[in-house]
Amino acid sequence: MKVNHTIFMGDDTLRARHGYEDGQKDSDRRTIFAGGLKKVIDPIQQKREQAQKQAMKIIGDTWANDQKIDNDLDNRREKVREYQKEIGAANDELLEIKNNRAKLREDMGIAEDSQEEQDLKLLEKEIDSRKAGSDIHLTKEEQERIAQIKANGLTEYQERSLAMKSGGALYEKEIEEASQKMQGENAAIKSTELERLKKDPMVGAQKAADEILEQASDQIVGMLMEEAKDHIDEEMEEKKEAAEKAEEKKEEEEERIEKQDEKKEQEEQFREQIKDSTELMTQSDELLEDVQKEVKKILDEMKLLEEDLKGASVDTAG
Repeated sequence: MKVNHTIFMGDDTLRARHGYEDGQKDSDRRTIFAGGLKKVIDPIQQKREQAQKQAMKIIGDTWANDQKIDNDLDNRREKVREYQKEIGAANDELLEIKNNRAKLREDMGIAEDSQEEQDLKLLEKEIDSRKAGSDIHLTKEEQERIAQIKANGLTEYQERSLAMKSGGALYEKEIEEASQKMQGENAAIKSTELERLKKDPMVGAQKAADEILEQASDQIVGMLMEEAKDHIDEEMEEKKEAAEKAEEKKEEEEERIEKQDEKKEQEEQFREQIKDSTELMTQSDELLEDVQKEVKKILDEMKLLEEDLKGASVDTAG
């Protein structure tokens, strides 16, 4: 299929850039065939589009990576909220156990300042000191007292209260693990945000994109200047060729005039020769006429002489 497409360009260089050749007719130059459109490439437009694609790719990739970081931060914050819920739920269970132990003490009539309650707290301290990573330490006196309590045997209240406390160990472990995980997530979030504050990726991407476009702009200016230079050189070459052709034409004209002058001179010489020949013939005719007259005169004289001779002969005979 042929598509008619009128193109107006300011100079031959731009027309050449669109695939036109000097030998094409005007009607051909006004028509572009769809099959050849891919071959018609403007290098300046190509450079501009290439730079724009590179700039957009940098910004797009950075934006996509930034979105990935945002999503990661959102996921981490969601995990922190989940850990907070786990800790909150575990603390609720521990609070419930604490309240049940307090109720047990009240129900069994154990005073808070009683020796039984004090011994229970010492037993609790021993249990807490055995936990991994615990910084609780028992004194020698405390250790001796605990040994004595165990030797005497625990009371019903102490056994039931410690049993309730051991039931909260699972919740304490959940709180400890969730807290550690939450600290890790918060540390990762803080590190990422600090890194962003140091160097904003989008700002850097925009700067890189601007540099690409600026570099491409400089290259395009250079290409335009080179194209203008080529166009000027082409025009100068065309003018030079036109001047040479004009000079050749002038020389041919001068040669033609010179030949015409030579021809005129030859014709003039020929006319002069004819004139000379005519004059010579005229002179010859005149000379011939003079000779004829002279001959006639001689003949006439001879005739008179003959007659005289005849008359003399007659006279001698008589």
